[in-house]
Amino acid sequence: MPSYAELLALVGELRAEIAELRAENAELKRRLGMNSKNSSKPPSSDGLAKPTSLRKPSGRGPGKPKGAAGGALLQVAEP
Repeated sequence: MPSYAELLALVGELRAEIAELRAENAELKRRLGMNSKNSSKPPSSDGLAKPTSLRKPSGRGPGKPKGAAGGALLQVAEP
């Protein structure tokens, strides 16, 4: 069984390693969030993500409104 002094030394080492890993994690998250708009990187390095549109959907569907007069010709006996 390790002594109390050895356990304290181990806890100190582990705390230092945790602090180092947290700093590395923060740096990697910072780098991951960079793109051409918030850094000096060129737009070609942004990847294949499509830009988001600023237009709002109107809610209308395509085609003529429901219940409107037809747009098709009826079949006749003699053309």
